[in-house]
Amino acid sequence: MKNELSTGTRIKIDGVSISQGLTAGKVFLFKRIDLNAVSEHKLPIDDISSELKRLDRAVKLSREQLREIQSNTSKNAGGKMGEIFQVHSLILEDPGFLQNIRDLVIKEKANSEYIINNQLKILEQKYTTMNNEYMRNRFADIEDVYNRLLRNLLEIEHVRGNAVKRIDSSTIFVADKLIPSDIMLMGFEKILGILIEEGSEISHAAIIARTLGVPAVRLAGIASKLKTNDNVLVDGYEGSVLINPDKSDMANYCKIKRKYEKLEVDSNKKGPKPDCKTRDGIKIRLEANVSMLDETKTAFFKGAKGIGLFRTEFYYMSRRSLPTVEDEYNLYINLLSIAGGCPVTIRLLDLGADKKPAYLNFAGEENPQLGIRGIRFLLKNRDLLINQLRSIIRASRSGPIKILIPFISIIDDLEKTLSLINNICREENIKRNSIKVGIMAEVPSVVLSMDSYIKDIDFISIGTNDLSQYIFAACRENGSLAEYRQTFHPLMLRLINNVISCANSHNKEVSVCGEIANNPLYACVLAGLGAGSLSMQARCIPAVSEEIAKRNFSYLKEISAEALKCGKTSEILELLDSIK
Repeated sequence: MKNELSTGTRIKIDGVSISQGLTAGKVFLFKRIDLNAVSEHKLPIDDISSELKRLDRAVKLSREQLREIQSNTSKNAGGKMGEIFQVHSLILEDPGFLQNIRDLVIKEKANSEYIINNQLKILEQKYTTMNNEYMRNRFADIEDVYNRLLRNLLEIEHVRGNAVKRIDSSTIFVADKLIPSDIMLMGFEKILGILIEEGSEISHAAIIARTLGVPAVRLAGIASKLKTNDNVLVDGYEGSVLINPDKSDMANYCKIKRKYEKLEVDSNKKGPKPDCKTRDGIKIRLEANVSMLDETKTAFFKGAKGIGLFRTEFYYMSRRSLPTVEDEYNLYINLLSIAGGCPVTIRLLDLGADKKPAYLNFAGEENPQLGIRGIRFLLKNRDLLINQLRSIIRASRSGPIKILIPFISIIDDLEKTLSLINNICREENIKRNSIKVGIMAEVPSVVLSMDSYIKDIDFISIGTNDLSQYIFAACRENGSLAEYRQTFHPLMLRLINNVISCANSHNKEVSVCGEIANNPLYACVLAGLGAGSLSMQARCIPAVSEEIAKRNFSYLKEISAEALKCGKTSEILELLDSIK
């Protein structure tokens, strides 16, 4: 790969979007100072008193730096980002934190750098092996504080920013991983986009990127494939990077960028947004996929007419303990309040695989993507399922709620879940028909036998992300298999069409909620197939709405019919490019 890139070859790499947007520019390959080399050696200390004073000076200096960073960050980027560094200050203010290091310096008669480095390695092992993704991501805070202390002990904090300060223009920030203070080094105005190898939707890098409004993509091994000043085009909508884009790529980028910027300005105007309609007046409902409560306001601001997918597992992963029924009920009440009467689709916990809160028990599995996850896990933990259903059903008194069941693969699991819903509705004295219940169509066994399920449900949500990994036998967590997960493959389109046709023939609601709906032109194809609702990332709604509004529904049907005749992915992409 390195040889290919060094020759300037145009290469596209698919990854995972953690912040939406579109940008292009030159790479700045960020490399952190290797503190291990100077910190892993144990140096005997005779004057313990002087060593402790040196440690105290480094702690004091670190506190002063963090107070300044927190103040500047809150002022320039808002309180939410300032809170990240407030957490760092609290770690340093913890008397137990400092006392533990002091005690070890005294006990081992060793230099502070050695003690701190050893403690960091112990904590890294503890946190990075946790099942809870939220807690794994929180190790970044601890690592940031410990590294700051080490740099101040070594008196090299000023050296860290030298390379960054020499950058005189905005760049694409590339690194294996980023801790919060790494990003602060750049200065907000210098960050065009972020490419990292490690980091999830709830990592600090993702939160900061979304707050700054810059695209960010996670790609396996990207830091080893790029060097400073390489030209890249970052697509945070589809989660990809184009290395060494040619003139045609850049011309197309500039055209799309201008369109998105205009749509961004229009969508930021106050007041209700119009419904999405084809040119001849056929309405297509556009809804948003959200993971956290604060994303919901943005979704409606961008024109969403409902929440098509609320991922409840992210609420669970952000907690240190299991929520009570009342805790979760309050979450849904707040969600409905923001929705203001628009429908909210709440997906039951899709736990297992890569989402495992530490306070719940998960069996070890060789292939968790094909294991106890989604509704399988919930049915094996009935109290958890019953409590979540109860909180949702109680909240339904305050607004239109739809319950979405994840990872259905056999009819028995659906029947068991529906039985529980019916019982809880009776217990809560709520009319069962006031709550719509649907399933995720994301497993081939369901997609290929939709007729067996359709009579028992009110709606279907087609999950193209998981469906593509199961159809093409390419795990979503394995970045090296990205080329095999062909979401635009004609086979995917035919399977989607079968589900939509089945739903429409039974007068049942059907929505497509995977990343595939983020693409404005592919959204036109989905609408032409008869998908009455599309659920997507909030920032994609204005662009999708505009593309659909340009065309008559009859034309969208023609394009969809042509797409179904295609034999391979490249033919679908060519067809999308030809849409008038």
